[in-house]
Amino acid sequence: MKKVLIVDDSAVWRTYLQNLLELHGHTTEVAKDGLEGLNKFFTFLPDVVILDYVMPKLNGVHFTRFIRSFSTFRNVGIMILTGAEETINPFWAKKSGANVFLKKTAAQSEIERTVLEFVSQPFSMEWSRELHTLHIEPYGELVDILEESLRDSTITKEILQLSEYIYDETLIMKKIYSLFTELLEFDNFYACISTYSHARIYAFGKTDLASPYSVLEKAENYGFFSYFEYVEKCYNFADRNLGQAVVELMSKKDEPIGFVLIENPKIPEVAGHILALANYSISQLFDLLNYNKLLGSGKELDEVTGAYNRHSIAAKITNLMDFSKRSELPLLFVRITLRSLRKLYISKGAEYTNRLLKSFVTLLEESLSDTVARVSIGEFLVVLLGKNQQQAQAQIDSLLKLCSEPGRCEDLKELVIETYILEWKDESIGEIFERLSSKK
Repeated sequence: MKKVLIVDDSAVWRTYLQNLLELHGHTTEVAKDGLEGLNKFFTFLPDVVILDYVMPKLNGVHFTRFIRSFSTFRNVGIMILTGAEETINPFWAKKSGANVFLKKTAAQSEIERTVLEFVSQPFSMEWSRELHTLHIEPYGELVDILEESLRDSTITKEILQLSEYIYDETLIMKKIYSLFTELLEFDNFYACISTYSHARIYAFGKTDLASPYSVLEKAENYGFFSYFEYVEKCYNFADRNLGQAVVELMSKKDEPIGFVLIENPKIPEVAGHILALANYSISQLFDLLNYNKLLGSGKELDEVTGAYNRHSIAAKITNLMDFSKRSELPLLFVRITLRSLRKLYISKGAEYTNRLLKSFVTLLEESLSDTVARVSIGEFLVVLLGKNQQQAQAQIDSLLKLCSEPGRCEDLKELVIETYILEWKDESIGEIFERLSSKK
């Protein structure tokens, strides 16, 4: 049986839903507006919430977006009830985080069936340290909620605005440091931006700055995983280790692209919360800086494997699309994913694994096509012109067989290889990458 919170400014609907659910063995709490509903949510900790769309103080969509901003509530079921004249914009319906919308004007039998079926689904409240804190100190006033939302949007805006200085990475790091000095009290600030082969570490502060290797070690203790071999130290440092630190890891599609570290914050919990709020915008900015660095270098090839990088492959694909259309030749894209890569980096080290990847790319170029790109840490794209799917699959099967046989490719047996073939259907490059990503 579930714990269900009912939030509606109509006493009739509150009573109706409460009786329906309790009759079927569920435990319920009710609230008459959005603010009271939030306070009940943080004390009652329901598995499911059923709430009205239009309510005093806080409507159903705003309520839901606030609840979904906490990762610990991702498995709570949320149903929003709408009236006869109320319509939800499809964009906000999708972004609200609600699981389902139900019109109050539906037949009574349909409402009861839909509500009971929804509540019976495997929704649950997940206990965590974050939840424990929220349970002890729930939000008491609407101003607390608005302040939190405003703080989030303000920090995001301030950081994303720094993209206008994309030509000067050092200046951006200084400005992020300056922003954090206005938000927090701490000694030193460290930021690392990483790619497959390189890491760039910046630091600013009030005291002697710690060694970059000490900074990396601390970040690795927090779960940062580095694939790079070279570290560019963009600051002067003393021969000392870090003090107390709070670390926030940055990623792009679950791949590490850096971290931010605050040394000796006055209140670590506050520092951690602010860094978490800034995570999305800093991750986007770091990814943009990496891409700008790639463009500025003028390099076409990935330094580790020798495959095309994600910038240069776009130009190659554009030319092949044009040739394919003019020559009426089929154009195929083969996504190759290496699932065991992280395990190899941990067990065998970066030098061994990178050497293995280079051998693998050489084999791809010899066996499939000379148009091979590394599009993420463990993912490669092979472009085949003039081959149909059957021919491409035969080539892939031969490649996989070669990787499993003894001989010059013997070490490649350690790679767990998955492939997917996509036929070009006159889409744009972005649409192709979307299709390839959606098949993971």
